[in-house]
This record gives sequence, C-alpha cells and structure tokens, in this order.
Amino acid sequence: MNYNREDELKFRFNQFIISKVTGENKDYYSKLTIEDFVDIKNTLSNINNIITYKTTISFMDWLRDHFSYVDENYEVYLKDVLKVKPSVNGYDIMVTGKVNIVAEIKCNKPINNGFKYGSAQKNGIIKDIQGLLEGKTKVNFNPIHAYKFLVMYDFGEHSLKATEHLIKNIPSGYRGKVEIYNDKTQLKIDKVYVVFIK
Repeated sequence: MNYNREDELKFRFNQFIISKVTGENKDYYSKLTIEDFVDIKNTLSNINNIITYKTTISFMDWLRDHFSYVDENYEVYLKDVLKVKPSVNGYDIMVTGKVNIVAEIKCNKPINNGFKYGSAQKNGIIKDIQGLLEGKTKVNFNPIHAYKFLVMYDFGEHSLKATEHLIKNIPSGYRGKVEIYNDKTQLKIDKVYVVFIK
C-alpha cells in the first residue's frame, strides 16, 4: 500500500480527538479548515502554561501536607498563584509569614525521551536554581531565609536520572546546594530541594 501523507495526518489527528476528547468515532479532520487548525495551534501554544499551572496546584497540595502554616492559609496562597501571569518574572510560589517558601516550577521532559536534559533545558533549570539561592533582581524578596524548592513534573525515571545527572554536573558554585527531596530529608534554608510532582 502506498504512503499517503494526508491519510496519516488525518488518522493521527482523529485518533487523538476521539480517544482524548470526544469518545465519538467521527472524522474531525475533514470538517476543519486551515483557519480552524490555526486556531487550534494558537490555543495549544498555551499547553506549557497549562502543565505548569496544574503542577503548581499539585505542589500547593504537597506544601499543605508538609507545612501546617500553608494548610492554615491555603486560600490566601492559592489566590496568589491564580493571579500570577505566566510571563511574570517572580517565583511561581512565594509563601511568607511563620514560614517562608519560594518555589520554581519546571515541566521539562528530558530530550528525546532520554535521561539527560538538553542544553537549553539545563541552562533554564540552573538559572532557576540561581534565582532561588541568590534572589531575583525584579523581586522584592530575599530568599535567604526561605525554604527553596525546584519542582519538577515527574516523568518517571527519565526525570529522576536527568536531574541526578544535572546535579552531578552542576557548576561548582552550586555543588552541595541542590538535592533531591525524599521523606527523610531534613529541610535547611541554604539548599534547593528538588521535588517531583505528578
């Protein structure tokens, strides 16, 4: 059978819409114009923001479980998260009061479904680690007295191995200052803790 590019594109598009969205076995591809596909593309350009937002909310629940102060004031900090625009220069989560917490949320999937981050991913993660440890010029908050978290969306073993590799090869100025959180970790304010969240 000869390859037909449109048949493949149609099949893949329809299968995704049927299995993930509608459940109805129809030919959605043929009903859409080029303008419709452009609208879909523009809508999907927000996917990274959606993934980051959902991961942020999951981490807020994690914080509730680990810090009674966050649990008691959850609605206040949830409102703060909801009103932050995706492009803002601040921290993704900032808690101040009886306990201070700053967090950066990352949803990087290691490149090629592998076990290392690509150079652009690695540079972005290191920049966030720097901001957590040293502060940010456009944020009126010194993180020195805050618990610091780098929150990674959990893509399973890929995320773990890539993060271990990154920590092992981190620039010397940050060695010993970043570790992967586990249930036995004793939190200190001079480190960045990597937390994997689904």
